[in-house]
Amino acid sequence: MNNIISESKDIVMYTVNDIRQIFRCSRTQAYSLVNASGFPTLRIGGKILVEKMALQKCIDKNAGNAILL
Repeated sequence: MNNIISESKDIVMYTVNDIRQIFRCSRTQAYSLVNASGFPTLRIGGKILVEKMALQKCIDKNAGNAILL
């Protein structure tokens, strides 16, 4: 697996702000991404979380494909 996520091994879940930093995108783009169909999110109350391994699998699966938000 080509691991492009170089965060601490202790992190299991990412917040939308973490997603913004990982993808180097704006807050608006990060929210568009986590709300996109097929993006691996877990919603607890009003909080949106992304499991680290699910994100890596999503990246690996979609590498080279354009994502239109």
